[in-house]
Amino acid sequence: MKTSNMGTSDTSSDVGYGKPPKATRFRKGRSGNPKGRQRGDENLLSVFKRMVTKRIKIKEDDRWRTITMADAIILQNYRAALQRDQIAMSNILRLAEESGELVDRTDVRQVGMPMAFPIRSKSMEEFLAQFGRKVGE
Repeated sequence: MKTSNMGTSDTSSDVGYGKPPKATRFRKGRSGNPKGRQRGDENLLSVFKRMVTKRIKIKEDDRWRTITMADAIILQNYRAALQRDQIAMSNILRLAEESGELVDRTDVRQVGMPMAFPIRSKSMEEFLAQFGRKVGE
């Protein structure tokens, strides 16, 4: 019968959850993902921001204008929507809805009461009654 070394384990060779064997641990100063993203590489959001803020020249009528890429994309969608392109129409409507342009600013149910003109209570008792309090508490 073989004897086990369970009781005589060395602290340097402890293996378990969060303690991989010494031979397979990452060496100090070395990355665990050496072929991963390099320092200074751009992520997707920074590439997108850089591209949409890039300025391009477009010809409008007989003159050239310099606008951002985002402006050019919206302008092209607008022109295509005027030519009855269904996808461009949905893009323009979605953009208008997300920017809040389709909200009826006169409808109190959509916009809410104005902050500058709150409804005043007639007395201190009525004001405190809104919060379930009484004068003197």
